Amino acid sequence: MSRSTTHTFTCPCGKVFNYQQYEYVNVVEDPLLRYVVLAGLVNMATCPNCGRRAAFATPFIYSDPAYDLLAYVHPRPNVPDEARLLILEKLRTTYKDIVSTQVQQEEHGNGGRVVALSPSEAKDFPSLKVLFGLEQLADVINGMLSPEERLGKIALHTQSRSEAARGQFLDIMRKFATEMSCFIEVEDLPDEYTVWFYGSRRQVGALMRALAPRG
Repeated sequence: MSRSTTHTFTCPCGKVFNYQQYEYVNVVEDPLLRYVVLAGLVNMATCPNCGRRAAFATPFIYSDPAYDLLAYVHPRPNVPDEARLLILEKLRTTYKDIVSTQVQQEEHGNGGRVVALSPSEAKDFPSLKVLFGLEQLADVINGMLSPEERLGKIALHTQSRSEAARGQFLDIMRKFATEMSCFIEVEDLPDEYTVWFYGSRRQVGALMRALAPRG
């Protein structure tokens, strides 16, 4: 399961809101997080009032067992070479130690016994990639996905200033997002209310077809 903590952020516009900061992203448990990452929105606070974004330089682990991908993602792409080598060496040593000492807990009667992983089981662990910056992670993910499964996005707007009308619009968009397995972001501006949809190109394409006028 993905692990995150909830933080409060105060935007320069005065809006106070919560956002999630991830330490571990598991796209098997949370498939939409793949597209949050591809959109560059992981560990980022997006103000629902003015649309301003604030990125937080938080390292995290990205796991996608379907593609044998396990990566430590350092948030900054411009880490100096010397520091980068130190990070790589430390992480590889730590990961090797974790895999070699990983244990499985088996229930046995009223107690349990601890059994170390065998060499063949340890070999099944995916190698740890160390990536610097979200763009490098996105390049790796896109290299594994088919074109239809890569990131797609679409923005839908209403220019109504009515709070009730905007609320109804958002309810409809949330329903579409759930049905199409997309996630949404909202930009609530005085002259325009925008809902952004993110998901695979296949899912976003299906959404566009569902919303297209029928003659």
